Amino acid sequence: MKKENIIEIFLLVLVVASVILLPLVIIKIDKYYLARKFPKNAQVITLYGIAKGGTWTQEPVNSFNYWWKRFKRAEEIPIRDDGTPIFFRITSTDVVHSFAIPLYRIGPYDIKPGEFTEVELKTDKELVDTGFLCWQYCDKDHEHMKGKLVILPKSGQ
Repeated sequence: MKKENIIEIFLLVLVVASVILLPLVIIKIDKYYLARKFPKNAQVITLYGIAKGGTWTQEPVNSFNYWWKRFKRAEEIPIRDDGTPIFFRITSTDVVHSFAIPLYRIGPYDIKPGEFTEVELKTDKELVDTGFLCWQYCDKDHEHMKGKLVILPKSGQ
């Protein structure tokens, strides 16, 4: 085998390995980052806003699946009321949205495409089932961009 062929094969293997391994490394780094950013026992709820169809979803949305996948709406999100911190990580996939939980006077927070906004649910009130929504008109399906936080019963009750 010629030296040029060996170099070509090596570079081809390097490129293919990079294309396959790079996304896996990015996913692992994101999980590593999340595990250290929030308190250990925290409830971290990740939401993706999609103007197309007016959807908040907990399913990861990216440039590959945005166009073809029908995402499950985050209509009800279970929350434990056990004193652990509650955080929302929210991002938009397409347009600027605005996230709010009116009962607890949280928001509205601008949710920009490609950027995660982190919001802590802090309240002196007892947690009760309540709604969250997109506060800013974002698309013809804007009125569907809402969901409900469902408080799970405390253990032992």
